[in-house]
Amino acid sequence: MRVSQDEIKLEKPLFYNNPFGLRFEIGPAEIGVWANREKRQLNEEYFKAALERAQSIFNTAFTSSDNISIVYQIFSDGRRKIKEKCYVLRQIKIERPKGISFSKHRELYSENLNYKCEYWHRATAHGLTTGDANINKILLASINTDFISRQPSIGGECYFINHTKGLVLNLYDDRGMDVVALKKETLLPLYKSHNEWVLNYDREHIDEMFSQI
Repeated sequence: MRVSQDEIKLEKPLFYNNPFGLRFEIGPAEIGVWANREKRQLNEEYFKAALERAQSIFNTAFTSSDNISIVYQIFSDGRRKIKEKCYVLRQIKIERPKGISFSKHRELYSENLNYKCEYWHRATAHGLTTGDANINKILLASINTDFISRQPSIGGECYFINHTKGLVLNLYDDRGMDVVALKKETLLPLYKSHNEWVLNYDREHIDEMFSQI
């Protein structure tokens, strides 16, 4: 099952842009992001727990034999582009440029593109398994996105596409992760195994979706 852009649009928020999805709380609110807010000291336990949650969800949604792609995309005003040595692509252990394709897109966030020179630049690494990339490092960089003092971090959007199962995962920052699929039955095992982490704000909608299976 090959996931195409027509079926699952790689545009945040994935959960609201696709009919079948799960939204998880990644950074535990009960721990809190700050160790000392006045001194601007971040709580390392919060980030450790966030990474453990992200890893657990990813490892349930993706197995070592699944055929996957990793997509990294950034907004460009016509001058900015994705460099082959950017952090995300450095974590992928395949030969370049064969295994990575670059493309430009104006159908993404199209309501925000005001000039012809503006577009979304995308790099896609094809034909991977989870062993072909340092997944945990990419997850950590995504968690660190909103915190300048924490490295590594990424300045764009990263999507993990599971072609075997027909699903897409996006860890948008330390607060949450979206997992969407072509069929809601695909998400049922993940819904059951990680139900306690479902984001409360969207829980009613999610519970209703899976009550109909």
